[in-house]
Amino acid sequence: MEKRKKTLFVSFATQKGGVGKSTFTIYAASWLHYVKGLNVAVVDCDYPQHSILKQKKRDMEVVKATPAYQNLLVEQAGRLKKKAYPVIGSTPASGIADWRAFEEKVAIPYDIVLFDLPGTMGSDGVIAIISALDYLFVPIKADRLVLESTLNFATTINDRLIKTGISSLKRLWLFWNMVDRRERTALYDIYQQGFSLLGLDCLQTRIPMRSNFSKDLSATGGPVYRSTLFAPDAAFTKECGFNTFMDEIMSILKTE
Repeated sequence: MEKRKKTLFVSFATQKGGVGKSTFTIYAASWLHYVKGLNVAVVDCDYPQHSILKQKKRDMEVVKATPAYQNLLVEQAGRLKKKAYPVIGSTPASGIADWRAFEEKVAIPYDIVLFDLPGTMGSDGVIAIISALDYLFVPIKADRLVLESTLNFATTINDRLIKTGISSLKRLWLFWNMVDRRERTALYDIYQQGFSLLGLDCLQTRIPMRSNFSKDLSATGGPVYRSTLFAPDAAFTKECGFNTFMDEIMSILKTE
């Protein structure tokens, strides 16, 4: 991806918890920053949980206590010639302003800023920060309650912020997460036909259910999965389709 003059504002967001928005934010940030070499930052606006901010703190504590990860961190920094991406704690109401204040203090031009948002549109400032985004990616799974809530969220954003042209938001894309491979593929195809009727786009790549997505760094060492300090395990991201998923997202960010 070519360096862009404009920093892109992106979010994985929905108003239904437990669908993986924060986990995807971490994986996407680490993949873009450590694998693709882009300059990435995360603004954690999911106050007061601040799960990504807490994740980075845990990651650093484990690395300090684990020589194998210390060596890996030194090797990675030497190879990439860059530090870990920053995670800025904020709120939806202050997220953009806090990012601007941070940006003014650093000389590094950032390619992408990922905003992690609360799981409800009712939180103060959520609509304003979604309006300031360039792209929004909305995780869904084949559960009736999740689908109803997510489609309501997505159609509201699409109709009020994108179609009207009153916001910076260019496109919204749904994507399937936690896919049970025992489910019939035709079922997902039928759902996607319904999305099209609602005027909603959906990514082609479907992410399967994998326990490794929620595995953090371990004091005993081992492969890296969910971490703010390292690239996720290459064999895992290839096997579960995450590489293909991110390539699809990159093609959207490059061409639109």
